[in-house]
Amino acid sequence: MGLIFAIMAGMIIGGAVVAYRLSKRWQQQVKDAEKSLQEIADQHQQEVAAARELKQKVADLQFQLNEARNEVRALQDKQ
Repeated sequence: MGLIFAIMAGMIIGGAVVAYRLSKRWQQQVKDAEKSLQEIADQHQQEVAAARELKQKVADLQFQLNEARNEVRALQDKQ
């Protein structure tokens, strides 16, 4: 009877230890995943800002090009 009780107690304690370690490992994996997602979100925000800046530069260059074309046309019309 005592042997059966000792085996059962060992199994229960062993199961508890394994569950505790798995829980800690799972929590660490969740933290790592959250950190990775935050890094990806930060990188995405930087890319969005860079894209916005590039779009503004394109618009500025198109405006300058149109202004230059208009000046060329005006000079050609004067001749």
